[in-house]
Formats: sequence, C-alpha cells, structure tokens
Amino acid sequence: MTDNTRMCTGCGRQISTDYNVCPHCGRPQNQSYGPAPAPQPYGQPPQQYEPMGALKYVLYILSFLSLLIGIVVFLIWMNDPNPEKRHVGKNCLFISLAAILLSIICWGVLAAMSIALV
Repeated sequence: MTDNTRMCTGCGRQISTDYNVCPHCGRPQNQSYGPAPAPQPYGQPPQQYEPMGALKYVLYILSFLSLLIGIVVFLIWMNDPNPEKRHVGKNCLFISLAAILLSIICWGVLAAMSIALV
C-alpha cells in the first residue's frame, strides 16, 4: 500500500484516499459498518461483473411503460452485489414513478380541457 491509498471498508480492495466511495463495491468510506472483509490475496484478480449493455436501456423503457416492471426490477436487484445492477434497479423505480406522475398530470389536463369544452 502506498501513501495515497487505503483499504476499502466494504470489499477490502486498495483504493485512493481521494475516494469517498469505493469504485468497486460502492460503500462510503467515511462511515464504519463493522469489520472490513479480508483483502483479496495477491495474484487473484478482483471480482469482475458482466456489463449490463443494452439490457439496462430496455429495462428503462419497460419501466416507463409499466410501474410493475420498475418495482419488480428494483426489488430483485436492490441487494445485488453488482453495483451497476443496484443502480439500474433504482433508476427503474424512479422512471416508473416519474411515468405515473406524468400520466396523472396528463389525465388532469385532459379532464380540465373536457370540462372547459362543455
């Protein structure tokens, strides 16, 4: 370990002291969550996750079209060890809620317009 690195309190990997959040596991570094796991042995590569690719965009579109899909994706991936999946799950939930809010606004405008026309 050099002078400008430290061990992550979440995954035990070596990170820069400039980081407030671990780029590998996403855990904040200024808070203590109990003992950190043992660092990975030398010679063993850090765990790599498969990138989401276009799947995340398909899920975003489906979440906009259906509230249920956004909630299900969020519930499935909210505790996944892959930080990208957790992020996509949160985004799906927010997109679903934004779509519901937008539809309520649109229906309200249409109702107001129909009342004004009568």
